Order: sequence, then structure tokens, then C-alpha cells
Amino acid sequence: MSMFRNFIRKFTMPTITSQADLVRYVVKVTVFALVISLAADLTTQIVFFTSWTAVLRTAIVTTLTVGVIAIPVSWIFGRAQRELQETKRRLEAISHTDPLTGLPNRRALIEAISSPTPATTAMVIADIDQFDAINDNHGLRTGDVVLQALARTIEAHLSDYGLVGHMRGEQFALISFETPIERIVNVITDMLRAVGRTPIITPTGAIQVTMSAGIAIRGPDDTFERLYGEADDALSEAKRAGRSQLRLSGRARQAALSGEAADRMNLILKL
Repeated sequence: MSMFRNFIRKFTMPTITSQADLVRYVVKVTVFALVISLAADLTTQIVFFTSWTAVLRTAIVTTLTVGVIAIPVSWIFGRAQRELQETKRRLEAISHTDPLTGLPNRRALIEAISSPTPATTAMVIADIDQFDAINDNHGLRTGDVVLQALARTIEAHLSDYGLVGHMRGEQFALISFETPIERIVNVITDMLRAVGRTPIITPTGAIQVTMSAGIAIRGPDDTFERLYGEADDALSEAKRAGRSQLRLSGRARQAALSGEAADRMNLILKL
């Protein structure tokens, strides 16, 4: 019964994502309809057999009729299914994308952590230093331009190391899988330096900004909120230390200082 339902489902709810899928669906429906129709005709002809000429004539008529009906109907239905699935994909992409920066949003980041992930998972929270002053002095539109420019810079530096997203306001995030903590510290340090030395051109003039960041690594049973909380606490510590600062959670610091690059980590983190 289950096999029959799956068979029917392939025809009534097909997965069509490309033109090739659509053509294959039309061919399958047409062939299926033709086989059923010819089988019914053959059964009738056997029961009421008159001549092979009549059998052949009936088979030709059935084939043409099925083709005329099945091909356009299955094409229209298959195309409608394809458009529906494309619409669903677009809506899904929109629901996972921050409209201002174009980066994955908080929902996308939460789902990335909630799904099965490798044992070594790190989260970086990066925040613009004194962003409220930018909005107050230059206006919200200028603040949006700054966020958009920083989104491009952050993505360019970090996208090779995991999922880069916009959490909220002036806060960005990186979720990295199976990247050594020492490597993450290095790339975040480079990113913070690049942000600090690159003025952002806005409608009100060039603005120099800096960012600070906090890094945490995920424990075996940590939820998104637990991991985010540790990274956010590390970020708060970095903020208290000044501008363009980087701090690690307790577990991340221990992992960084126990690796082969412990001396370099000690120098970078000023521990």
C-alpha cells in the first residue's frame, strides 16, 4: 500500500526543479497513460476480437488520443508544479535572508546550529564599536550604508570559514565547522584590522569604524542560545577592553592556548 501511495505521489506531487525534470515528467505521464489505455484496448479487442486490422487501428487511435491529451495536460500541470516549487524556494530564501545586508539572518544561523553539526563548532560574534554614535551623528540611512559595507567586508574575509550572517542591529556572526580555533582567531584578527583601516564612503562622507569580536566553541550538548551566550559574553569583555578588540570564551581560550600555536595566540590575545 505504501509503495502504491508513493507511486501515485510521483505523478500527483512531482518534484520539478528544472526544464529537464519537466520533460521527464511529461514523458513518464504520457507513457503511463499510453500503457494503461493500450492495455484496456487490448483486453477489449481480445474479448471482442474481429480482426488484427481493427486491433491495429484501435491502437493507433488510442496512441494519438493519449498523446494529444496527456502531453499538453501533463506539461501544464508539471509547469505549474515547477513554478510552485520555485516560489517556495524563493520564500524560503527570503525567510532566511536579512533584507538590509543580504546575509543569512538569525533564523538561518539558528538552524545551522540546530541541525546535526560536527563536533568542532565555533561561533564568532562581531559588533561595530560605538555604532549608536554613527546613527546619532550621521543619521540612520548612513548607519544602514555602514552596515551594508561591513557586511561585504566581513563576508569577503570569513565566508571561506563557515556561515556568515547578520544577527541584529550592528551585530554579525560566523558559525564555523571543523576549523581550528587558532585559524579562526587569525582570520578574525585580520578582519578586524581590515575594518579598522578601511574608511567607509557614505552620503555624509567617509567614516572610520572599528569592530570588536567574541569567540566561543560549542560543547557536546550546547544549544544555539548557550553558544551564542558565551560568544556574546566574550564580545562584552572585548567591548570593555576598548575598540577593535578580540576576546574568547573560557573553553575557546583554553583550546587556543593548548594548540601548537599557543605562543602566537598568547601574543594576539594579550593573555
